[in-house]
Amino acid sequence: MKTRVQRSLTLKSMVAFFVITLISLALFLAIQFSYLLEQRKSDYLDQLSNAVVQIQKPLTESLLSSDLNEVKRLLVSLKTSGIMGKAIVTVDNTTVMSLDFATVRPIPDWAIKFTGIPVEMTIPLYAYGNSLLTVKPQGYLTLQVDSNRVYRFAFNTLALMITTYLLLVLIIAIAMTWCVSRMIVRPLRKIALELQDANNQDIQISSYHEDDEIGLLAKSYNRQRKQQNSD
Repeated sequence: MKTRVQRSLTLKSMVAFFVITLISLALFLAIQFSYLLEQRKSDYLDQLSNAVVQIQKPLTESLLSSDLNEVKRLLVSLKTSGIMGKAIVTVDNTTVMSLDFATVRPIPDWAIKFTGIPVEMTIPLYAYGNSLLTVKPQGYLTLQVDSNRVYRFAFNTLALMITTYLLLVLIIAIAMTWCVSRMIVRPLRKIALELQDANNQDIQISSYHEDDEIGLLAKSYNRQRKQQNSD
């Protein structure tokens, strides 16, 4: 009675390949996603830094003269950057003015921790442009990037990366499974069937497997069988 294969080598190799590939994929995704997110946040902060250079001196002068209308006008001018979320001016740990430029939308708590929201920068405002370490700043300007923009970028990037690399894993898995089936499983299955056939004297192998482990196995079996028959 011929026995049947209960667990195919094709399935075993595919499962092992998927486990190794998915672990490697998770590490690669985490590293690449973290790099892309940090790079985008750095670009946002650079844009804000370039925009605030133009208003830094007049903003300090407006604070010195207590002209809050001018302070507000200067802060509103930063809205043209398109990425502003919030601007806060503080003097002696007291909030002088706080402006929201972006529509507040709910963001999950896990996403806030995962993406490092809010992305912000604090700029000291020195009177008359004096930035010596011994001089106390007139106040501080805190700028926040639109959190919704950061969240959308992180979500869209992560979704695209996961979709792309899962498709890549699927393609590689199919290719590897086909190769394993053609190069290993089929020859071994043919040998197993020939071994169960009592009428077959020698195991026949193709020229492709003459110099590998499968060919060595078949040749060793044929040699041993001939020795037993000669005895």
